[in-house]
Parts: sequence; structure tokens; C-alpha cells
Amino acid sequence: MKKIQLIIFLGFNLTIFAQNYPFLSASTKKIKEKEYITYLNDNIGKLDSIQKTTKWFLEDGTTFNQKYSDSVFKSKEGYRYNTKLYRDTISNTFSYVLYKRDKAEVRETNRDFNDYIKADEKNRKKLKKSAIDELTLTDIKGEVHSLETLKDKIIVVDFWFINCGPCIKEIPDLNKLKSEYETEDIEWFAVTYDPKERVERFLDRMKFDYTIVPDSKHLTDRFDIRFYPTTLIIDENRKIVYTGKFGSMNGRVNEIREALNKLIKSKKYAVKVGPATQIEED
Repeated sequence: MKKIQLIIFLGFNLTIFAQNYPFLSASTKKIKEKEYITYLNDNIGKLDSIQKTTKWFLEDGTTFNQKYSDSVFKSKEGYRYNTKLYRDTISNTFSYVLYKRDKAEVRETNRDFNDYIKADEKNRKKLKKSAIDELTLTDIKGEVHSLETLKDKIIVVDFWFINCGPCIKEIPDLNKLKSEYETEDIEWFAVTYDPKERVERFLDRMKFDYTIVPDSKHLTDRFDIRFYPTTLIIDENRKIVYTGKFGSMNGRVNEIREALNKLIKSKKYAVKVGPATQIEED
């Protein structure tokens, strides 16, 4: 798993600017992160072979290794560097090209990213305390869940996707969290825009105890999800009471736990091993 996460992390730094280098073969084309990660997921059993054949170049054609790359990104000017990814369409081998961005590109990238974060913060504030009047979740088995079938339940909706390194890393913690609340009063959903077939292949090698909802780009669009993972908690009155915030990965699971405990305490739910029942008000 460490190797997969490393590849995904490097993929996060990829850019999409077209540029040709004479040291690359004529059958080589520039590719985007999504194409690369999709190829890796579709060839999960060949990761060692893919890594061994991947080449790392500086812009002058000099080769380098992972150790050198780590030292560059950890240096004082590491923020100036980025990578471009190429794929040989005949041999299906990959090449990284490490380059140093000029100040104008750095400023533009930082400005765009900061604007994106601000838009995300604004959306989370809008979502929190808002009420929903409709929600349809079709799980990987074809079962349909709606506000009617989820009546009087707390709904936890985790937005993730297969190529998201942080999402994959926290799945064991999410599974553990769910196991702490063995109650029928909480429903747990993992929503992804990935197609059912790819999700099924992923689940063959990674256990995820939530109810999996694939093919759901319409839901990520509806809630304007910009960063992954993002979790929404919807109370029994259909109000969104938790949205989390960007950059709080280390404390995310604890935040979700605290939000759930607060809801459970306010409604006097009895949470224990096995199906729980609601304690009636005096």
C-alpha cells in the first residue's frame, strides 16, 4: 500500500502543460494524472514492474531517482518544482520530467488554489445547517435508499474516490469508527463518482464497511464537493450538521466521532453492540 500511496502523491504534482523533449521517444505523449492512476489501478498486480521501468528525467535529459526528487521537494525552493508525466504508447512505459516553475507560474498556481479553497469554505458554510428535502442513494447492489427509507436516522455520507490517496489511507479508521456505533439509528454511505465496475475491482482488495454508492457524480455536483475526502452528517430533521473543513485530515475521524456523539446525546440514543433502540423521552 505504501508504494501505491507514493505514486498517488507524486501524481498530485502533475501538470498538463504540453512540452516535448528530444530524449523522449517519438511514440511518447504527455498524459494527465487521471490516465496514469487509472492505468495503475487497472494493473494493480504489475505495480513493481511499472515502477522498475519508469524513468525520471531532468529537463536536460539527465536521469535521477526518488532520493534526489525527495531532496528537491524538501529544499527551500521545493515549492518551485513540479513534474510532468509522459507515456510511451507502444511500450506502455512512463517517464517523469522534473522542472522548475518560474515565479509567474507559481503565483498563478497559488492564486488559483487559494481561490478554490475560499470557494470550498463558502460552500461548506452554506451547506451546514441547511436542510435537504430529497436524497436518493443507489448502492452498489442496486438497492435504493431515500429520505423515506432513512426516516428518523442519522445519515453519514463520505465522499471519496478510488484514486484519492488520503481517502484510501483512512478507510481502516472509518471502518473502525463505524464499528463503534453498532446501532440501527445511523446509516453509513460511501459515495463516489467512480463507475460500479471499477469500484468492485477496488473492493476485491480493500475492505470498506460503509454502504458503497458508485456512479454518483450527480451527488458530488449537487453538494459541490471540491476536496476529498469530505464527510457530511445529516440529522434526523434532515439538516446538515457537519461538513468538516479543508486541511483537517489528521483530526477528521475524531471530528466525525464528536459530531455523532453530540447528536446521539441530544436524542438519547442507546449505542451498544448490536442493534440499538431509542430511549423514549419521559
